[in-house]
Amino acid sequence: MLRFVPMAPLVPLFLLGGCAVGAVQTQRPTARPMPQLHWLFDCLRTNRFALVAAHRAQPNPEATENSVESGTETFRKGITVLEIDVFVSSDGVPMLLHDDTLDRTTTGTGVASQKSYKELRQLQLRKPNGDITEQRIPTLDEALVMARRGGAILMLDPKRSMPMEDLVQHVRSARMEGQVILIANSLAESRLAMGVAPEMMVSTYAREGREAQALMRLANPMMLRFTGTTEPDPALIATLDASRVEAITGTLGKPGERLDDKYQAADDDGLGYARLAERGVTLISSDQPVSAWKALKEHKRDGTWCLTGDSR
Repeated sequence: MLRFVPMAPLVPLFLLGGCAVGAVQTQRPTARPMPQLHWLFDCLRTNRFALVAAHRAQPNPEATENSVESGTETFRKGITVLEIDVFVSSDGVPMLLHDDTLDRTTTGTGVASQKSYKELRQLQLRKPNGDITEQRIPTLDEALVMARRGGAILMLDPKRSMPMEDLVQHVRSARMEGQVILIANSLAESRLAMGVAPEMMVSTYAREGREAQALMRLANPMMLRFTGTTEPDPALIATLDASRVEAITGTLGKPGERLDDKYQAADDDGLGYARLAERGVTLISSDQPVSAWKALKEHKRDGTWCLTGDSR
């Protein structure tokens, strides 16, 4: 059995305020002990366990995207990994938002990266159904503090306005290298991320064929591989196993088409999630993370044990 450093018991994330314009949380609380990420993923892979990542930090598709409040609720419900999207305001402040424009998820309009931090903080977040909330667009600093306090792992997906090099420097400045997974969405981005941040875990991706072969030549203990949003190819999992690279699969996507909906429509207590873990998927990125995590627990494939060292 692989050795790992047990993590302190998970506690609720401290709910940050940060709604007032200009009120950015910059204090750096002491990080909670946790296993190095490459050890954690080795434990998941060798034991055929999986963790769940909350897509856009939402506990479910009805909650606000990329908000501190959603991330806090998601973590309190047992999800350790939060996937968030990072862009940069016109005056250089990294903030959280998925879309290039503000229209769908906020009370604003226009291109997000063309607005200043002050302008962006005056906006309110909308729920996916359009309802306006009192929540504001968070800064990356607030998300990092949130994760540091609670012991969450953040998957950071940089948008076009967020250079990977700058994102890496920001994470290093916050001393959060051990609680961050960088998301790279192409072979070129994967090479860049692994080159500028050799000490950080990187979720890599490449198209099949020569790109996939080139990506596998980069294989190292800090590399993860995103397999896509369909049932993973057993041959790909076998290749990853041979290279000691861990697989990430997305059950997210369009309503009615995503694996989340397929698995939850089946009358088998979410057995589809457990089967992903059995096949070698170590991280399931889900639009229904709480339900997915409960299904893994029900079928004894929950990888929280690799974080805590608690008996299964």
